[in-house]
Amino acid sequence: MKLKISLFLLIPILAQGQWEESYLSPAEPPRFMTGGHLSTFRISLQNFENVYADRWGPSYGGFVGVRAFGAHYITFKYGQFQKGGKEGIHEPSGEDLTNALWQQHWYKLGLRIHPMPEHKLGSYYGFGIGLFNTKEAEPISVFETIVESDEKKANVGTGIYLELGIDYFFTEKVAAFFDLEVSSGGTRGRSTFEAMSIGGWLLSIGISYYPF
Repeated sequence: MKLKISLFLLIPILAQGQWEESYLSPAEPPRFMTGGHLSTFRISLQNFENVYADRWGPSYGGFVGVRAFGAHYITFKYGQFQKGGKEGIHEPSGEDLTNALWQQHWYKLGLRIHPMPEHKLGSYYGFGIGLFNTKEAEPISVFETIVESDEKKANVGTGIYLELGIDYFFTEKVAAFFDLEVSSGGTRGRSTFEAMSIGGWLLSIGISYYPF
């Protein structure tokens, strides 16, 4: 009889322990996620340093995701990168290179596979397409002059991206994450190959939130 009573008293304790181990794996994954990040970005464009200080620079951005099915989320990502010119003279125009300014924005649509972890540490990966918009302080440009009736169109290019990340859940709805993304994009008639790409490597840390 005493043994039965003891086992009965242990049930709430065992149940609580089980909840603490698996509370991050709900029967149905969250339907929505959002987050923001601080990053460092390295642009792939080979001759970028002919005008600008270097290829590395700070970046920031954010994302939203809606669950399509299972652990698959349709995601929309935004980010930006800005870089000033180096010292020297821009030979084609005779302008001081310190007046140069590169501004780049990207908008990406893709699919992220993100199972909710059984414990606090998890991982995800994804891929998709991107739209890249660039702007420079004319007449200083890293590109050769091209004939283009619509200059805005010349500064817009498309490409692809791949992402891989790990996250740590502080609570059921809030997690910190580290993300590595590789992207490739072309603009001004250039291809998306590595040396000509305005995509690059993006290393990010951030916070994600799963409200429902």
